[in-house]
Amino acid sequence: MKTFKSKKSQIAGQIFIYILTAVVIGIIVLIGYWAINKTVGSGCQVEQLNFKNSIETLADKYDTYGSLNKDTLSAPCGYEKICFVDNSMVSSKTPPALCTNSVIKDSVKSGTQKNIFIISKKDTVPVGFSDKVALDDTTNCTCISSRNNNFYLTFKGKGDRTVISATT
Repeated sequence: MKTFKSKKSQIAGQIFIYILTAVVIGIIVLIGYWAINKTVGSGCQVEQLNFKNSIETLADKYDTYGSLNKDTLSAPCGYEKICFVDNSMVSSKTPPALCTNSVIKDSVKSGTQKNIFIISKKDTVPVGFSDKVALDDTTNCTCISSRNNNFYLTFKGKGDRTVISATT
């Protein structure tokens, strides 16, 4: 004896399978999107950490009196400026008068041991501290804009400190 199934129940069963498939695919896409965003965010943190280590190492390395060195650093995460605050300002907790960035002023005023900052259109991030960082006698805060996603820096050794300026 042959059993006949209703075509309507077959169609209803197929619709359920299609809906279930769409839901599973949607969940997989959301999990993938979340994982990619998390990885990209971690990549930016790694870039900032590498940048911090590089700039602190260069400030320590080039402090020999009379030395003059030019170096190029890649701008981390598309940041547009790097700002330095003279170490004497950080030690005295005196906000740099020549600095217009409120985050930098507040950081110095609070006594936070940060004197290297990177700036984008959205935010200012304190990335590091070096007691070797010094600036020209006329400035206590200087910001250098990136060119072609790089910072071009000049390091002048003063014996116990390193004067950092933009390479022209």
